[in-house]
Amino acid sequence: MKIFYLALLLLSVGHVSNAQQTRKPYGYKRLPLVENKVVYTGVVVAPCISQQVLFERARQWLAQTIISGPDTARTRNREAGMLVAHGLLNQPPIGAFKDPNSYTYDCTIYVRDGKYKYQIDRFQWAYSTMTLTGTVARGPFTSPLEQLGTLPNNYYTEDRAGYVDEQMKALISSLEATLAPHSAADLTW
Repeated sequence: MKIFYLALLLLSVGHVSNAQQTRKPYGYKRLPLVENKVVYTGVVVAPCISQQVLFERARQWLAQTIISGPDTARTRNREAGMLVAHGLLNQPPIGAFKDPNSYTYDCTIYVRDGKYKYQIDRFQWAYSTMTLTGTVARGPFTSPLEQLGTLPNNYYTEDRAGYVDEQMKALISSLEATLAPHSAADLTW
């Protein structure tokens, strides 16, 4: 009888590992990681466009596009060709309890003659747990976005990671369309 249970246990362990191998990839994995931090970055060719023109286009794009709170600092260094803005995303409420989620991030743009580099990083995730009546039960809590990678894989973590990824990709597309219509190339900064 003990051998039967041991064989059953071994079969179930093998079955679990097979199920884990065929499981859909965890949504958090689609967020780009650099040294275990979520970072969206790229270098883009902008042929025949001067640093001054790229800088002005980037400045205007940041002012019109990056949504932030009243305490947002914006850094501009025309000589170094660097601009930084702090952005805010408010995710529409999800789940039965309509828990609010928001994300802050830094968007840095470096410009040079004929190319620019963007880097979106330093993501912070703020959330609260709500009751059915719509009042805050717990929170707000703030943690690095990378905290999503430690949570169980479920609809809510999938949705949060997917929301951030979609919003950042749309933001990057908007930046690329504004600074210089082009085809991206692999460059080093």
